[in-house]
Order: sequence, then structure tokens, then C-alpha cells
Amino acid sequence: MSAHVEIPRPYESAPGRFTVDLAFPAQSKRRAQQHHDVAWSLADVHGVEASTPYKVNPRWSVYEENWGNKERHGWLDMRRLTVQGGAQAVARYLVALERVLDEVEALATRAVRVFGAWKRSVAAEPHLEYEDASTMRTRAREFRADVLHALVQGLGAPRRGAAERDSSRPLWERYGAVADKVWAETGGVDLERAEEKAVTAQMLRMVPDSEAGRAVVAEAEHLVVAEAVRVERETRVGFEAWQEVERLARDEQMELFPPGVAAAVWPEVSADRRLYAPAA
Repeated sequence: MSAHVEIPRPYESAPGRFTVDLAFPAQSKRRAQQHHDVAWSLADVHGVEASTPYKVNPRWSVYEENWGNKERHGWLDMRRLTVQGGAQAVARYLVALERVLDEVEALATRAVRVFGAWKRSVAAEPHLEYEDASTMRTRAREFRADVLHALVQGLGAPRRGAAERDSSRPLWERYGAVADKVWAETGGVDLERAEEKAVTAQMLRMVPDSEAGRAVVAEAEHLVVAEAVRVERETRVGFEAWQEVERLARDEQMELFPPGVAAAVWPEVSADRRLYAPAA
């Protein structure tokens, strides 16, 4: 399981069609959105449909929007993504997504190591004259985020070769060149590859083909049968109650009317009786 995306069990939203609601738990909102963008880019590669859910602002009201704090009604929730498609397509997508996120994050970490080596080099001294430990930690954090953004933006697009870095500028301004460099050195990220064993395991979570899945299906079938028996029993009890009402009404009519009149009235009641009869 990847630490960069939460994948609940996909559910069958239509016959043969599965839906999964992904969540990106990164502490930084910016980083979570980058993971969201990776998942979005990967959807086209694997032939599944992706959509970003809308999140309603709980603080919104007509008053707040027009005369208060200008609260918006809501916005797209970039920490979530809904993915839909066929069972196998969704399974392959989820397996590939975990690997791609891990590999993109590994490339960003590799770029940070390049940054660390650079700031200890002689070439970095002119650029670090007015920097201290605190500002350099901020520089490194922002550099990693910028490199990750550059890697995400380049997913699925043709990559140019690693360009020569301009030593007249500090490395934190040349994050794009570093992203190209680490991509070229590692061979990039394969967006399509998905291990068949992992795909099969994911399919077993979705399609009740395993022993645990069959147990769940058997329990569901038992509940359906029990509900059908209950409805049939209630229907039969209702029909028997109607029979008793019918018998009392008939006896009452026989007492109130002469036999010829009662025989003329009773067929209408008997016709109503058929409406309450249980289905064959």
C-alpha cells in the first residue's frame, strides 16, 4: 500500500462497472494536489474516467457571500478523486497508481539529494552568502515541491534531454533542469506497467471470487431469502385477515338482507377480494 493515496474497496456502481473514491492524505495541501494530478493524468492512460468531487463550504450562506466574509459556496476537493470503469481497467489503474506515486516521489527525493550536494559545493558559495540554516531548509522544501510539480506536469509528455545547468543562478531556481536530469538518469516512470499478481489481488477485492467473497455473497443471498419469506408471511397474514373480514361481512349481509338481495351484492365484494390475493 502506498502512503500517498488511500484506496478504499471499489464498489460496483452498475453491472460490470466499478467506482472507487480516492483520497490523498499528504499533510501539505500543495503536495496532495500534486498527487491528485498524478492520479488524474494516469486515468487516460488506463482507460478509466476520473472526476474531482465538489466540496460544499460549511460556512457558506447567502448573507456571508453577499454581505459578510465573501464565503464561497464550495470548490473542487483536490484531496479526493472519483474513478470509474470496468473491473479490470480499475484494478490495473489502482495498481499502477500506487507504483507511479511512489516512483515520482522517489525522483523528487533524488532531486533533493542533488540540491544537498550542490549547496556543499564550491559553485554554491556565491549564492549562499546571505542564506542561513533556516532559509536553506525553506529553500530545500520549496525546491522539492517545485521539482515534484515539474515531474507531475511532464507525466505522459515527451521528455527533452537533460539540459546544462546555468551555474550563474542558484539551484533552487533551476528545478526544471534538475527534474529533467533525474528523469533522464533513472529512465523516467512507466505509466502503464502493472504487476499481474497485484492486479489479480485487487480484482479479488472487487469481484467476489475468493472464499471470503463467496461467504459475503452467501450471507447476502441468505438475507434476501429471509426478506422474501418475511414479505410473503406478512402478505399471507394480511390475506387471512381479509378472509376473516370477508366472512364477517358476508354473515352480516346474510342477516340484514333477504337471500336474493345478498346474492346480488356479494359478487362485488368477492371481486375486491381478488385484489388482496397473494401472487401465484
